[in-house]
Amino acid sequence: MILLWAGEDPALHVALLEQLEAAEIEYSDKTLGDDEVAPTADPLPIDWKARFGFEVAVSSSDLAAGQQILEVLLSEEPAELEIPAQDGAASAEPPLVVATEEHGTVEVWRGSDERIAQFLTAAMQENEIPLHLENPGSETRIYVSGANEKRAREIVREVVEGAPPA
Repeated sequence: MILLWAGEDPALHVALLEQLEAAEIEYSDKTLGDDEVAPTADPLPIDWKARFGFEVAVSSSDLAAGQQILEVLLSEEPAELEIPAQDGAASAEPPLVVATEEHGTVEVWRGSDERIAQFLTAAMQENEIPLHLENPGSETRIYVSGANEKRAREIVREVVEGAPPA
């Protein structure tokens, strides 16, 4: 058996083995780093042998055919590993605050409890939801923009009902 290829690329390793099998070339496949020999105490030994990777060997009679397969694989461009963007996926996040800073026109809460009003105001600010407060008489009203209405109503529900987020 003669060494055909040694390396650390698992994708190339698998492709090479598949191509050798398709060409009905017998091979020996060895995974490096699985040695049963205990590692030395020296963390940086001066040694030519790789500590991980793969070695593929073929018989001397199949070496030329194996080298041709390997050359074709090495000449190919690496596979695209980037995850493609999802065009149809709509973002669940509302628009940025800058895009929704219009004067709040949707009333999301009305009440006379000053503590709840303060807590809701703080919760809206923490979630970067611009709001408008009105205090006619003893009642407080909280208004938000239409774009922030859904999130604001959810915050009000969590605070008023003491319910966890849905």
